Amino acid sequence: MIFSICRYLVAGTLLFSFVGLHAEDTAAISERLHRAESVNSLDDATLKPWHLKLNVQFFGDDGKPTEQGTLEEWWAGPDKDKRVFISPTYTATEIRIKDSLYRSSGVGSVPEILDAVRQQVVHPTPEKSDETGAKLELRKQAFGKAEMDCIMLSLPMKSVGFPPLGLFPTYCLDRDKDSLRVNFSLGSPFIIRNGIGLFQGHFVSTALTAKSNNVIVMEAQIAKLETFSPSDADFVPTSGTEKIPAAVRVPSGLVAGRRLSSSPPPQYPVGARERRATGTVVMNALIGTDGHIHKLKLVSVPDPELAIAAVTAVRKWTYRPYILNGEPVAVETTITVNFAMGPG
Repeated sequence: MIFSICRYLVAGTLLFSFVGLHAEDTAAISERLHRAESVNSLDDATLKPWHLKLNVQFFGDDGKPTEQGTLEEWWAGPDKDKRVFISPTYTATEIRIKDSLYRSSGVGSVPEILDAVRQQVVHPTPEKSDETGAKLELRKQAFGKAEMDCIMLSLPMKSVGFPPLGLFPTYCLDRDKDSLRVNFSLGSPFIIRNGIGLFQGHFVSTALTAKSNNVIVMEAQIAKLETFSPSDADFVPTSGTEKIPAAVRVPSGLVAGRRLSSSPPPQYPVGARERRATGTVVMNALIGTDGHIHKLKLVSVPDPELAIAAVTAVRKWTYRPYILNGEPVAVETTITVNFAMGPG
C-alpha cells in the first residue's frame, strides 16, 4: 500500500524506485537540512545585494505552452527587496521594506505559481519553524539513475509506520551532498532542478521544471543573476502602489461559510473504505484576495489515502474574498475534512 501511494504522488515525473530508510539520528538530519537551507538560499544575510531575472514559460492542463512571463527581483537585504512580475495575465510591482509590503494599486495577490517560481529560486528549503511538530526522516531514493538523499518533514500517523515519500514536504539532495535537486509535497508541484550553478558560494537553480499530475505546468530559467549597488530611492513606494495589509486569522467556521457552492466535495477513497479508515484531515490554509488557496499545509493526518483525497479536493476550492475595512485581505485559517463510515 505504501509503495502504491508513493507512485500515485510522483510516478511518471521521474523513474521511481523505493530504496528504503537511511538510518540516521534526527539531530544529524536536522543539521543537514539547515546546511541545505543556508547554501541553497539567496536571501541569506551574508550575501551581497543581487539582481535576478527569470524567464518563465507556463503550460496548460494539456501540457502545451501557453503564456510567457518574466520575474525580476532586486534584493538589498533580508528586510528590503523589490519584485516585478510581468505576464499577459498578471503584471505588478512589489516592494518589501521590513514588515511592510507595497504592491501596484488595484492588483490582487501574486498568482500562486508565480510566487512559487520565486520561492524555488530564492528560498526553496524549509524554515526552522517548519520543523515544529514534524519528524525528520531521511530516505535514500533513486530517480532514474540519480541517487538522492530525501528528507521528509512527516507527521505521526497511528495506522502507518512509514508515511509514503512526498505525503509531507520532501527535499531531495544530491547523495551525500547539500545541493537541492528535487522537492515535492502533496498538493504542490513536483519541482526538478535541471541546472545548478554557484553564486556567491551558494547553489542556485539555473533551470527548473514544475510538474503537476505528471504534466509540466511551468519551466523557468535564470536570464540574469548579478550583484548590484542598491540605492534607497529604488525601494521607495510610489503613488502607484498601496500598502498591503497582512493576512488575518479567521475562524474555520466563518471561512467555511464563504466557500463557493461550485467547490467539489472530497471523494472517499475506495481503498480507505475497504480498510474502514476514518478520521479528520486538518490543514492550515492561506486564502488569497482572489479567493483561491495559495498555501496548504497538513497539520493532522489519520491515513495517507484520506489525506490525498482531502488535499486534492481542497486545492480546488474557492471562496468569496474576505473583506476588511472595505478591502479584500488574505486569510489564514484551518480547514478540516472529516471521513466517517456510514452504518452497515
